[in-house]
Amino acid sequence: MSTNVILILTLIVMAAGVVLTMKVGSTLGDKESNSGYSVNMKRKLGRLLLFYGVTIVAVVVVFVLIMGD
Repeated sequence: MSTNVILILTLIVMAAGVVLTMKVGSTLGDKESNSGYSVNMKRKLGRLLLFYGVTIVAVVVVFVLIMGD
């Protein structure tokens, strides 16, 4: 399998992880069972999305560097 295919698949998996994380974070069952679930929700979500964003940017940088060779 070529490096390009592996990097593209990595980006697809990471994007799916972001979407699924957002979906899990908004489930009604978690909100009802845990009274502290919504405390600092924006801050928690911001940190998580920042982590995903930095990781996606890092993969894109590696992809661009490999494509430049």
